[in-house]
Formats: sequence, structure tokens, C-alpha cells
Amino acid sequence: MAKKNNSDVIVDNLKGFIRKGAATTPVGYVPTGHFSLDFAINYGELPEKIDLSTLKGYDPSNALGLPLGKLVMLYGEEGGGKSSLAYRISGFAQKLGYPVAWLDTEHSFAEGLAIINGVDIDNIYYSTMSNPGDPDKVYYAEDVFDAIIELIKSGVKVIVLDSVANLVTKDRGEATADKIIIGKLARLMSENLGKLVSYADKHGALLVFINQLRFKIGQKFGNPETTPGGMSLKHNASLIIKISKKKSKEALIEIPGEDGKMKIIGRKSYMRLEKNRFAKPCEENVEVPIYYVAHFPNIEELMFEAGRQLKVISVYKGMFKWTDSDGKKHEVEGKADFTAYIKYNELQYTLGQHLITAAEENSTILPPEINKWLNDHDSKKKKESKIDEKRSSEKKTSGSGKAKGKKAGD
Repeated sequence: MAKKNNSDVIVDNLKGFIRKGAATTPVGYVPTGHFSLDFAINYGELPEKIDLSTLKGYDPSNALGLPLGKLVMLYGEEGGGKSSLAYRISGFAQKLGYPVAWLDTEHSFAEGLAIINGVDIDNIYYSTMSNPGDPDKVYYAEDVFDAIIELIKSGVKVIVLDSVANLVTKDRGEATADKIIIGKLARLMSENLGKLVSYADKHGALLVFINQLRFKIGQKFGNPETTPGGMSLKHNASLIIKISKKKSKEALIEIPGEDGKMKIIGRKSYMRLEKNRFAKPCEENVEVPIYYVAHFPNIEELMFEAGRQLKVISVYKGMFKWTDSDGKKHEVEGKADFTAYIKYNELQYTLGQHLITAAEENSTILPPEINKWLNDHDSKKKKESKIDEKRSSEKKTSGSGKAKGKKAGD
């Protein structure tokens, strides 16, 4: 029997605290619902440039996205889509069977947007930092941190804090408005975030902290942008995503309204991975759509991304290829031309049904927009079928009546 060396003896004495081997594979992932973003998080580049069929280790049955057990910070300018992205993360987590909690310090939870992004609002744990049974009770940042730990211990797997910037420390809450208190939140987070991420790692919980973009006063040189909460939040976050509005006119997602005028129903935003501990740096912005209403005009693009994820659509030297369920081959060069081809030839339903089959085979969740579009399409076809049956029945009845009338006249 081989004699243990001194380090093995020490490890035995510290059993439970330290182990041999440093494999740290996450217990699971929560998709953002945007395949390009999920792929960039896990591989450090955009999927359009890679033939996924040749990518070593890639398996569409394994979810990509945000790893459980980590802290993620989303921040950016107002109206960029921070909350919308957090809703989608929450919706996909629920579909995977993970309990989700939303701590709403901004009192800005939008039911409609949450539902559009797949959230089951009846089964999400929700708090506005108030107690209906005791209206005078005030909950401060200290209470929020304690509550997050209790939620993690209770088995909640995804906790969204919206937002860090709106947290009020006890000192600030109990002080008069004219009293200046500087840096208290940053110091509080510095003292508590280490404990929070430790609990998250231990219990496999994902913490999603939404933050606001602020600017340093009087700075003339360098980047004036900053975020509340101090450096500790940036240090403890495993992933930082900066979200900004795409400001060109092409960024607007519009449809014709009932009055004939174009109506804005969404816009495209840029997601930039400023910090990513899970893959090499991704230098390119990831463009994703942010919707305000339940209408999805670029369903072809969403289906394209899902098709790439599931290897239904392959690529070789910029040529995208898809063989449908009838064995017919479709080959088009370039992503934009491929999606335009699908739209022009009205192949959305055929491709969508192929995606459903592939998703079931690989135990993969499709984006909620695709399922909604397919359900709406089926409902529309059923409605049209009933109308056709009714018209056919009326014609038969009318024809029968004419025949009887003619016979009676004879």
C-alpha cells in the first residue's frame, strides 16, 4: 500500500473543507432566450460564424446561458431592455422547473412585459419591500441581503434584484433628507456580497442584479460611466452585461397600425459582455430584440437562431442549409437572405414544426415567441377551416332548397 504524502494527510484532516481536484462544472444553466447571447456567454463568439455540427463538445440538448451558482449584473441606460432580459431569464428558469423570486425595489414590475417574455406571474415569488399586514414596516438593504440568503436556503434557484441602485441602507432610511451619507451602500455590499455569492454557489442559485448607469460628476477625461454599489459588485459578479439601445432608425421594430400609420412595438438593443468568466472575451456586441407587445414580426430570425442551436440549420462558408421534413433542401447564402427566403416562401410553419420535433428530441426549450406564433397560426387555420365548413354547409343547404323548390313547381 502506497504511503500517503504529507499534503494528502493534511487534506484528510480538512475533509469537508477542501477536496482533491478542481473541476467546477455548473449544476445547470438558465437560457436568456436569445441563442446568440447564450452562445457568446458560453463560447466567447457569435454562432453565425461557426459550423455548430463541427464544434467539439456542443450538444443542443444541453442548455446554454447563465450558470447556476453565480452572480450576474445587468446594467445600462434607461429603456434599454434590462428588465425585459431579466423577465426572459425568469420565464426560462420557470420552464426548467426552477423556483424564481423577484425583489422589486423600483416598484416597476410590468405584468404585461413579464407575460410576453414567458413568466408565469402566478408562480413567481414577488416582493416590493413592503408588508401589507404592517404598512409602517420599512425594509432596508440589510433586510434584502438577509432575505436573499433565506430564499437561497429555501430552494429558490433564480433571484432577481431590480435594482441595486434603489436599495436604501438603514442609515439613509432613518436619516433626515438633508443629511449627507456617502458610500454606505458600497460599504454594505462590500461586507455582504462575499456571503451572498458563497450561499449562491453552495446551493446552486443564480443571482441576477439589475443596476443603473450613472455618470461621475465633473470628470473631463476617461470614461465617466459608473454604477451604484461600488467595486465589490463588479468584483463578485461572474458576468457583467451592459445593455444599450441601438439608436438608428433601423433599430425600431414597427408594424402598420389600424389607422395605416406605423406603430412601434419594440426595438433592438445591444448586449455587450464586459466581464465573462466562462469563455474568452467576446469583442462584438450581441444584437437582440426587445418587445413591448405580443407581436413578433421577425419570427424568421428567431426560428433561424433556434434552428442553428438545434443543428437543424447548418452553415458552410457562409452558405446556410436546411433540409425540411419532406426531404427538400433549402440553401441560401447569408443570414439575412436566409430569413428573407423563409419569409418570402412562407416556410415559417414548416420550419417551426421541424424545430418542435428537434427540440423534443433534444429536450430543449424553444423561445416563447416561436411557440406563440405557431399556436396563433394553428388557431387562425382552425378558424378559417370552420368558416369554410360553414360556407360549404350553407351552399349545400341553399342548393337543396332550390332543388326542392324546382320539384314543387313542376
